[in-house]
Amino acid sequence: MGQKYSFCVSRITNMKIFIYLGISMLTTITCETLNASPSNRTMQRENGYKLSDKIQYDDLTYRDNIKTVEMYRSGWRLSPPMRNLRDTSSLILEFDDLNDPTTHYTYTLIHCSAEWQPSDLINTEYLSGLPENEIRDYRYSRNAHQTYKHYRLSLPNEDVQPKLPGNYILYVYENFDSEQPVLTRRFFIVDPLVQVMPDVHRTDNVKFLNTEQEVDFTVNYQALQPDDPRRNFKVALVQNLNWTTAITDLLPKYIQPGELVYNYEEENLFQGGSEFLHFDTKSLKYNSDRIREIRFQPPLNHVYLLPDRPKAFSSYEFQEDINGKFLVKWDDAFDSDTEADYVKVHFTLNTGDSIQGSDVYLFGGLTSWKTSTDNKCFYNPDNQSYEINMLFKQGYYNYSYAVRDRKNGKIDLTQINGNHYETENDYYILVYFRDIRERFDRLVGMQAANSVKLPQN
Repeated sequence: MGQKYSFCVSRITNMKIFIYLGISMLTTITCETLNASPSNRTMQRENGYKLSDKIQYDDLTYRDNIKTVEMYRSGWRLSPPMRNLRDTSSLILEFDDLNDPTTHYTYTLIHCSAEWQPSDLINTEYLSGLPENEIRDYRYSRNAHQTYKHYRLSLPNEDVQPKLPGNYILYVYENFDSEQPVLTRRFFIVDPLVQVMPDVHRTDNVKFLNTEQEVDFTVNYQALQPDDPRRNFKVALVQNLNWTTAITDLLPKYIQPGELVYNYEEENLFQGGSEFLHFDTKSLKYNSDRIREIRFQPPLNHVYLLPDRPKAFSSYEFQEDINGKFLVKWDDAFDSDTEADYVKVHFTLNTGDSIQGSDVYLFGGLTSWKTSTDNKCFYNPDNQSYEINMLFKQGYYNYSYAVRDRKNGKIDLTQINGNHYETENDYYILVYFRDIRERFDRLVGMQAANSVKLPQN
């Protein structure tokens, strides 16, 4: 093990010495520099550091060999990547590299605004420690048909600690070269200075009575002294951690002494959707309820799921789910992170005719809530179905289907899945505050709520 780390330890040690000795000359990848003008960027490159224009401030993976990216709060793998500024919990990033295990991965933290744009802070204002560090915690897979290298990063750590609340991007790239993006992931540091009181319920709006869920809430801000509450506060509403449908432009409907009231009839509505579909590959010894066949086709196991059918015109059907997330697990493993294998999962969606003018995508946490060429389904006219097969690590997965219009790019999550007010969904209410004397958005409240359960703390 010492030989494994000798190169990276030597490199990181030299890197730290260089940073300490040349901090005044070295420009690192910060939110301020990412927003810099072309002339400033040219100067920064001349000073020896390349800035990347290739990344987006979103949950994205930029390499095909990087799989099963998870970010969560320690202790619960299905939790959102949120941490209280003052508590002792950690945020955990985990991912697998399916390629030759000689690459070294580096990361930095980028502070962002409420709109997920780089903030106007330099890294020394929002970070303690070094702005650029190497991921040194990794292990090799064992007894798997698909070999991989499993990486794990815990934040904060001895190398770097976020100092300010707000939205953050964790940016991972190759070998201290920020022009070689690997992945970006959102996470949140909250300083709970406000109290959020949610009320998620079936809407009273007659037009959407059978399909929509309404997210009303009140923000108690007595611990703060805003100059103009309408201007100082921003909020974001997110359903099931899917930022594709997030509502981010709400202003308070009423401003009362110490309270902001967000109680609308239409502006705060979400489509209820349907409960997620699922498949279970925690064991490959038998076919679980959604699996038609398991077949070993060298070099991997292939899992063929039972065909799915559109549910747009079906009545609501309860099915317990995990709201679009996934959980890595192999029932016979001592350590699923390194012993769970990768399997090729085959999906079939029986639609009859193709959907004209639109494309169909496999959708959910297993595709990072994105529609891309990687998870685009292909129409097979022979069996009048959309099909896709993708590589997934063993575990329990939720999924659904998204339809995207080719002309305007709009995504419809109900055309195939259906839409019902009864559906159980998680909601996250984020409250940001910007003091006129500061240059960044503080995340001062984050409250989870559920459409059928009591509010979560």
